[in-house]
Amino acid sequence: MQFRVFRPAAALAGLLLIVPLAALAQPAAPTDQTSAELEVADLPPSQEQALPASAVPPIDKTSDLVLKVDSAGKLSEIFDSADYALADVRDGEADVPRLLVEAMPGDLRHLDSTDLRKDVFFNALLPLVLRVNEDIRHDRDRLLALQGLQHLGLAPSAESRAWLSELSDRYEVADGDIDALLLRVDAIPVSLALAQAAVESGWGTSYSAQRRNALFGQTAGSAVRYAAFDRLIDGVASYARNLNTHPAYSGFRARRAALRAARLELDGYDLASTLMRYSTRGTAYIRDVRAMIRGNDLAELDSARLAADRVIGLPAAS
Repeated sequence: MQFRVFRPAAALAGLLLIVPLAALAQPAAPTDQTSAELEVADLPPSQEQALPASAVPPIDKTSDLVLKVDSAGKLSEIFDSADYALADVRDGEADVPRLLVEAMPGDLRHLDSTDLRKDVFFNALLPLVLRVNEDIRHDRDRLLALQGLQHLGLAPSAESRAWLSELSDRYEVADGDIDALLLRVDAIPVSLALAQAAVESGWGTSYSAQRRNALFGQTAGSAVRYAAFDRLIDGVASYARNLNTHPAYSGFRARRAALRAARLELDGYDLASTLMRYSTRGTAYIRDVRAMIRGNDLAELDSARLAADRVIGLPAAS
């Protein structure tokens, strides 16, 4: 995926924003910019010096925005400026902005307030989980459409067959087996992902979380105990793929399919019971994950949605 670097020099000192050039099917509106970088510095000096926060070029939330932020305080300010509060998301009053944090702030462990640490952690992780689920759901919707054609006795196009073959390889099933794929190509409950990440990473403060962008305790063979990822979202995607493909979690996938067949919402608290083999702690681990879901009202976030058409401006640096 290609990204456009967005450096509002005067308004966001210390913060690098990276906007994907072609993350979505809908093309971006044409602009007069021909450079790969759009900078506030392109304004006349008099305008740049006086640039208020409201004049920062707005970011369309239909485009993902990757944030590299060096402090929890600054990240919290950005969330506030985007009117992003978990209470509003829980109440169904607000969607989740497409703010994708590249790495957890290094000072997260040093915050005096436990509540602030939790808020920053969950606010940072929620859009990442939703974004990974969005890609999975896109593939699932396409699979269901192909299954519908199959039931009608219609053959898919060459392009669809090639895509189906690639997806089969990715999810480790027999080539073109749509029924087998539908067991695996499905979303991970938000509450479950948030709870497991909090338990495994100590609210994003563990060494693996801070140095390896690994929030879920993934291992990478005998040479390196824990896997490492370039970005947090890569670790989230790996976690989802692990639950969706590893033989140890076939029970998770079967239970999820049963919920789908019964037309029930995916329930992270319920599905946690199927992850006995995720940790050597067994039932104690499941108890901790479920306590995390209940204690932090994470089930209320299972219906959270990424924003589709809201536009935000970002705050000036203090």
